[in-house]
Amino acid sequence: MAGRRRRRDLRRLLIVALCVLVVGALGIGLSMTQAEEQKAAKQKLEAPTGLSARPLTPTSVVLDWRGSDNAEEYVVKVGPDRALTRAVVARVKARPGTRTTTVTLSDVRATTPGVDQYYRVDAIKDGKIRSSRTARFRLKPGDVRRLKVRTVTPGGVKVTWRKAANARQFDVAIARDKRFSKKATTVRTLGTVRTFITSGLRPDTDYWIKVRAVNGDQLGGFTKPVRFTTGVRESSFRVGTWNVCSEKCADYDSRARIMASFINANRIDMFGLQEAGGERVGATTNAIFSGGSQGFVRAEGGARARYIFYRPALFRQISGGSFPIGDGRDTTWAKFETKDTKRTFYFVDVHLENGKSGDANAKRSREMDVMLAEMARINDTGTPMVYAGDFNSGTHRSADAPGVKMRAAGFANSFLQTKDVTNGRISTSHSFAPTVLMAGAHVDHIWVSRDFDVESWAQLVRLDGNSYAKPVTSDHNLLSAVVALDAAKASLGDPTPTTTVGELTP
Repeated sequence: MAGRRRRRDLRRLLIVALCVLVVGALGIGLSMTQAEEQKAAKQKLEAPTGLSARPLTPTSVVLDWRGSDNAEEYVVKVGPDRALTRAVVARVKARPGTRTTTVTLSDVRATTPGVDQYYRVDAIKDGKIRSSRTARFRLKPGDVRRLKVRTVTPGGVKVTWRKAANARQFDVAIARDKRFSKKATTVRTLGTVRTFITSGLRPDTDYWIKVRAVNGDQLGGFTKPVRFTTGVRESSFRVGTWNVCSEKCADYDSRARIMASFINANRIDMFGLQEAGGERVGATTNAIFSGGSQGFVRAEGGARARYIFYRPALFRQISGGSFPIGDGRDTTWAKFETKDTKRTFYFVDVHLENGKSGDANAKRSREMDVMLAEMARINDTGTPMVYAGDFNSGTHRSADAPGVKMRAAGFANSFLQTKDVTNGRISTSHSFAPTVLMAGAHVDHIWVSRDFDVESWAQLVRLDGNSYAKPVTSDHNLLSAVVALDAAKASLGDPTPTTTVGELTP
């Protein structure tokens, strides 16, 4: 019995001893694995990180990255496509004891127009390769050369220049002094076009212009300033439009006299009236708005509450008329000749459907189609045109069919064609209340064809402090624009599409 107990205890001791040996062996194995892992980690080839690029010239760039402790060398690839199939390749020997690595490449290919450049860094050791992410940068654009003034008019200029390496866009600066400290502005072209055309400059004035190339966030140097002088203005005049609310609004006789006096005081040369009375009070409108210090005469052909008045000292009427455009509305037009330059043009008096609904916008859309088509039939020679009136629509509304159609027909909103703007933030219509609405909502407009230069735009209002002066004369304000139509010369062409970098004050 005792012998069996001793043998059992001996077996237990042997088992415990074996367990201790196994655990010890495992511990040694584990410690050896950790050491091996640490050694392997030191020998591991890491991918380059922290890539950065500093462009120097149109063909050179400094590239930096954080490398691997044990890399033998780095291969740098730079090219115009993300796959780097057309890459410039450089090999850089790794420096022991440092991870910060840099290289200057001076043979990167310039392009015209400019494109994004992509680059990647490969770390190499014993034939193994670890690659960085693919990054990108833009090269410096080249210098703009041969800036030439091609054509000058009283209100604009056309300049050209040669190609510049890596240029995607161009900045054009214009000022009234060579140091570009007086009335200076900078605009940026929307594409690679190397012709710049602008209007809205002051006649008979010295200007300086300079250009630089742009490649994304990289800017070239400006050219030397080139001087030009705008031409002498031969013919300019102030046109206007006013919805006078004759029949549905009270006290028209007294209000009309104030409005007529206001038009004369502001030296309007030609204007169109809407809601001017038709048969019931048309005679009243004609009597009150005719004559005055400006000597106005009502144009022949106006009817159904749309009348055009002009100064016979400046213009000779050639023809005129009126036609329906649908929804019980009509349009009045008149053709004139300027007495100083003998230029002919049409003045079109507009009043479209009222309302903010989709149905109202659809009606305005149909009315515009009829009006533009009929005026194109009447004016089949491309004679300059002015469309002025109450369009009952504007860019402040979710749908602006009249604006879309006018732009598509080649007309420009005079409000956007000049920097000389007065009371542009005032909404053009209101509710006869003395409160001046400052939402900038314009439903009244003066649109012009490309033949016209727009020198200034103004919303003319009678104010008493910060309110409309009483009596408030209409639920719309008088709009005016000074437009120029010199003797026919070579056209500059359409203005170059740009974005504003600085403000142009001609």
